[in-house]
Amino acid sequence: LSESVCIKAVVSTQSTGDHPFVVALLDDFKNEESFTYPMVVELYVKMKENIESDDVRLDAMLKLFKQYDRDNNGFINRTDLKRCLKEDDYYKSDEHDTVIDLVMAFGDSNNDGKLSYLEFLEMLDKPESAL
Repeated sequence: LSESVCIKAVVSTQSTGDHPFVVALLDDFKNEESFTYPMVVELYVKMKENIESDDVRLDAMLKLFKQYDRDNNGFINRTDLKRCLKEDDYYKSDEHDTVIDLVMAFGDSNNDGKLSYLEFLEMLDKPESAL
């Protein structure tokens, strides 16, 4: 892959829509002042692998993620979780904050107060014993 092809592929994320994987991946690199060629290649390869995947499990996880991402910003935040818990009616309303705190403690690995798609996938892959 040439440098210009990779850079164009990463920069033109509009063709991927607002895919949560792209949003999360780019969010991981938001503090970078510049990109090296290997970083651009890494971004391109990760996006290509995950967006064009025929993996049925990833499709199901993306669908689930979008159900929780109520404001469609590419992240699941406390407000999104609270809305889902209210609609689900599984937990009592006085338990919602505790459940949300546990989800964030378990899944928000970079402690930014929201779950990216990557954090969501990692959280779902953790064994139940990690709870």
